[in-house]
Amino acid sequence: MSTNNTYDNNSTNQINVNNKGFQFIDELFQSNGWFLTKNELNYICYTKKGFETDIFEIKIDSTSIRVSVPVKNSPFQYVTSFKDYFSASEYIEKRFCDFTGLN
Repeated sequence: MSTNNTYDNNSTNQINVNNKGFQFIDELFQSNGWFLTKNELNYICYTKKGFETDIFEIKIDSTSIRVSVPVKNSPFQYVTSFKDYFSASEYIEKRFCDFTGLN
């Protein structure tokens, strides 16, 4: 059974990611004020309060991991896919740091 969690504007989001393959990414996002808006084994989504159109999205199926990241100062998303969790996680970490200025 998967869980679909959305954040509550009146509380902090301390929900752990259901897909443990992205535990490190979850810690990175949450420690920087981003919230899980979808928390399913095959679909994970993060956004930040006040910037809900900036979305980092991960969709997992039997053949690939599709990652969608926001393009800074743009209404567009960039989408790519990976064959393994490690490559997807490294890419997400790099794009998140670029997007938020954590470099």
